Amino acid sequence: MSNAIGYAGCALLLALAYTDLRARRLPNLLVSAFCTLYVAQAWAAGASYGALAQHAAAALVVLLCATALFAAGGIGGGDVKLASALALWIGPHGALPAFVLVSIAGFAVALIGLVADRLASPAASSPAFACALQLFSARRGVPYGVALSACGVVALLPRSLFFG
Repeated sequence: MSNAIGYAGCALLLALAYTDLRARRLPNLLVSAFCTLYVAQAWAAGASYGALAQHAAAALVVLLCATALFAAGGIGGGDVKLASALALWIGPHGALPAFVLVSIAGFAVALIGLVADRLASPAASSPAFACALQLFSARRGVPYGVALSACGVVALLPRSLFFG
C-alpha cells in the first residue's frame, strides 16, 4: 500500500509541475492533497508520533525559511507551500540533500527559461515549438514548482526502481 501512496504523490507532483509550467500557479487543492497523502503514507507505514513530529518540524522550518525568501521576492507563495509539503514528506534527515537537489534543478529550470526566451522569435518555426518555448519562458517567471516536483518524485519513488 505504501508504494501506491507514493505513486499517487508522484502523480500529484507531476500535475503540480504541469500546472506551474502552464499558469505559474500551484493550486492549494493539489498541495493540500499532497500533504494529506503524507498522512496516509505515515499511517500505512506505522510511523510513530515522534517521527510524525520530526517531519512536521522539518516542514515548519522550511515554511519559515521559504516565507523569508517569499518576503524578499525570491520565490512565489505557491513555492513556499510546496517546499513545506515536500519537507513534510522528506523529513529532517533528508531535507538538506533534497533541497540541494531542488537548488540544482531550479538553476536548470531557470537556464532553460533563459534559453527559451533567447530562442523565441516572432518567426518561430512551428506553433508547437513556440508553445513549448512559451511554457518555459523566464519572462513569465521561473516555474520553481517544477524543480520542487522533480525532487519530490525522486524522493518518493521506491529505491528499487533506481537500484534494482
